Amino acid sequence: MTGRSTTKRKPATAAKRYVAFAIVTAMAFMLCLTINYRAFNELSREVDENQNLSWQIQNLTTENLDLQEEIHNLKTDPQSIMREAQKMGIVGRESKNTVQANK
Repeated sequence: MTGRSTTKRKPATAAKRYVAFAIVTAMAFMLCLTINYRAFNELSREVDENQNLSWQIQNLTTENLDLQEEIHNLKTDPQSIMREAQKMGIVGRESKNTVQANK
């Protein structure tokens, strides 16, 4: 009789092992899925930030080149100097005619 009772327990024990294995496998799969989802979100955020910073760098580089050109013009071009002086109110309109006459 003891032989029969142990054979009846084996299918129940094997089924419990399969259920336990399935649960552990499902939990491991969910853990991997969660980690990968978080990594994907982090990557997406980093890509967006990288694109934003690249755009800002491009804008600042363009602005820097424009300012360098303006500085060069203010150092060398008399008309640019006169125009800026008039904007500041340092020189009146009559001085503009003098600069054009000197050319």
